[in-house]
Amino acid sequence: MKRIIFAIGMIFLLGTLPSCEKFLDTESPDKESGASFWQTREDVEKFTNNLYAEMADILLDNSFFLAAEFRTGIYRETNFSRSGFNRVYYNYLVTNDLKSLMRETYWNSFFRFNQIPEWGAYFKVIQSCGVLIDAVENLDAGILDETDKKRYMGEAVFVRNFMYFIMVRLFGDVPYYTDPYFSGIIGRSNFVDVLNSCIKEVDEYKDYLPWSYTDPKMRAVRPTRGAMYALMMHMNMWNAGFDDANKEKYYQETARLGKELRETNNGAYRLLTVSEFRQLFRGGSQEGLFEFTQNVNYGEVRGLGYQYFNDNVLRQPQYSQAYVYWLNKYIEKYYPIGEVDKRKELWFDQNIYNENSTAEFLKFKGNTGSGIAFDGNLIVFRYADAILLEAEANAELTGGTGEELAKQLLNMIRNRAEATLYNGLGGTDLKDAIFWERCKELQGEGHAFYDLVRTRRILNSEYCSNPISQSAFLRGAWTWPITETALVNNPYMKLNEYWR
Repeated sequence: MKRIIFAIGMIFLLGTLPSCEKFLDTESPDKESGASFWQTREDVEKFTNNLYAEMADILLDNSFFLAAEFRTGIYRETNFSRSGFNRVYYNYLVTNDLKSLMRETYWNSFFRFNQIPEWGAYFKVIQSCGVLIDAVENLDAGILDETDKKRYMGEAVFVRNFMYFIMVRLFGDVPYYTDPYFSGIIGRSNFVDVLNSCIKEVDEYKDYLPWSYTDPKMRAVRPTRGAMYALMMHMNMWNAGFDDANKEKYYQETARLGKELRETNNGAYRLLTVSEFRQLFRGGSQEGLFEFTQNVNYGEVRGLGYQYFNDNVLRQPQYSQAYVYWLNKYIEKYYPIGEVDKRKELWFDQNIYNENSTAEFLKFKGNTGSGIAFDGNLIVFRYADAILLEAEANAELTGGTGEELAKQLLNMIRNRAEATLYNGLGGTDLKDAIFWERCKELQGEGHAFYDLVRTRRILNSEYCSNPISQSAFLRGAWTWPITETALVNNPYMKLNEYWR
């Protein structure tokens, strides 16, 4: 017990260390310290719930998800927006002009794009995860049974490594701490090595979590074993795009994990039917693997970042026009003219191919409780996403050995959408088909830009309207700037070269 009290006290003491910059100088008042804490199961649950709240505050209060959609470059500001509202952040994101985006004042007061480079809050959550693991391991006998101890530790491991994954996709190389106390001055570690370490830890703890929860309030909003699998699959596929010498290993591992997820989940997950799409986007369904809970009707609303995607792509009631439209060149790749696909009917209006402010994206409209907010959970990982990652990994295996399975997996998603099945060739044709399938199936869910980056399609105008050059890509044009405060009192710290 003394060790646990010491660990919590260290959170405060570490705020004085020069290596820890801003992110260790304060602590949430909900995290009590002293001998009164860690005495009951409720104490552990309170600490864990606060962990999720802090993570949601970071990722949903700034416009991390919104930026991930608009940096793809397939959206454009409508004449309606330019004439009366001048939402300049669209153009900054489309053209990768993040320096101007950081200096913008009016719209950042709403969307807080300028907070994305402040990585200190991420490390606070990561540190809290380490404290939780350390505390649960050393609880006095009788406070938790062995199953609950493992579950809380598994949840902390998921959150810690999920936060590292998010930071890698935002910043590339990041400082990597392996203890809860963040002792010592360190610089940034190679992000491929960071993710390999994360994959190893998640794999060690994945069986600590159940496939599903009997309590419907916990379904998908508390991580399960399926969320662990999805996270490992995403991390492997990210590394495959940057570690060319070992990409076959990452593809093989993703294919293996996907197969295990499908075949051993004991019926915990399934693809919902077309008629159940509204339930899917309300959250807590059997297709959800990890989500942030939200319910507008109960006043549970998280920031504007994720929610505002809906506001941008729906016609405003008072004007009957939208703020953005999408370029035909790309939407026709999602939904080729003449091909049947139920998603085109359910998620778009009749103006799907019109490049003007009358077009609407209706995917989340049924979830609108009031104003711009979604009346539903904010989905991070879902079963369809994992199936398509498995399909992609199989399509990439050397010698075409996984192509037939890749086609079957791709057609699982198309069959669910009552869409034309894929009967084409393997090779590049199949890989492109899977890429475009991810684009349309996951549109608006925050994956699009990262799929472009990890597959290097961000370099090619066939896949995005403002490609990044090879030299700019290698200098980190796909990342975000890192706050200058990261340099304070740390001689080992370097910022992203492209944004210098």
